[in-house]
Formats: sequence, structure tokens, C-alpha cells
Amino acid sequence: MQGVRTYRVNMSEPTQSIGALIGNSEKLVEIFGYWPTFHDAEIIDLHIWRGNVEPEAGRNVFPILTVKLHVWEITSEVNTEGFLVSRCHTLSTLSFHNLDEFRMEGFNHQNAILRLSIVQEERAQPPSPIFAVRFDAAFGMGASFFCSRVEVVDAVPCSADGIPSGVG
Repeated sequence: MQGVRTYRVNMSEPTQSIGALIGNSEKLVEIFGYWPTFHDAEIIDLHIWRGNVEPEAGRNVFPILTVKLHVWEITSEVNTEGFLVSRCHTLSTLSFHNLDEFRMEGFNHQNAILRLSIVQEERAQPPSPIFAVRFDAAFGMGASFFCSRVEVVDAVPCSADGIPSGVG
């Protein structure tokens, strides 16, 4: 496609610098030591706000998607029951600004994803750069869309069941 340059950033590689791409990415990097792959993460909640576009009032806030995920790290350790040990259980809230071409299917009671793919693209026409985002479904919700900005809103410790630490 003419006028489009694509930059692929492998978000699972700790050596890749994503600080310039994702706002507040350090909130997750400080917990995991790297940007997580989101493999097997579960989408707990999502909220889509249509924004507030009123040019005559000087307001141009375009749609925002906010997603809360339970994400963790699988280690190579095996517990006494023979299962791989997981650690760093975290509830992370991500926001995707200026949402465009949103597609979603399969929302259910678990919403496990294989991965979260974020690819930055440069376009000849505004807005540029943009992010092409995909939540690749394992069981439940899958989604794809474009946005102009990605931000880590929050990252808090939780139990293996996704319950925030200190709650119930």
C-alpha cells in the first residue's frame, strides 16, 4: 500500500524499547521486568466510550476503549501437583485512544487471549502514526481495531483468581 510504512515491534522481546510507544508502560515493566506477552491473559472488563466531539465548542475527544486484563507470567518451575508455576498476577488496565474500525466477537465468561498484538504504522494521511491492535482469542473475546495512542492506566497485584490484593 503506497504511503504506508509499517513498524513491527515484538512486544514480547525485553530488548525492544516500547516506552516511546505505550504511555506508562513502566507500570507493567516494573512488575514483570519486561513488557509481557499477555499470553493466556483474561479480559475481565471492557468499556467503550464514544468520546465527545463538538468542534464548535473546541472539544475533539474521539472514542476510547478501556480494557482490564488479568495477566501473569508462567515460569518453568513445576509445583507439587505437576503444574507450571505462575507468578506476578496483575490486574492491568489499558486504554486505547481515538478508537477506529473496532471489531469484537466471542465475549464470554473467561475471555482468554493468545496474545495482544500492537503494531505501529505510519500513514501519509492523518492521524499518523497509528496502532493496529489485535486481541487474539484463545477462548472467548477477540478484537481488532486501530487507535492513535495506547496507555497503561493501572497495574495492581492480584490473586491467581484475578482478585485485587487486600480484597475479600
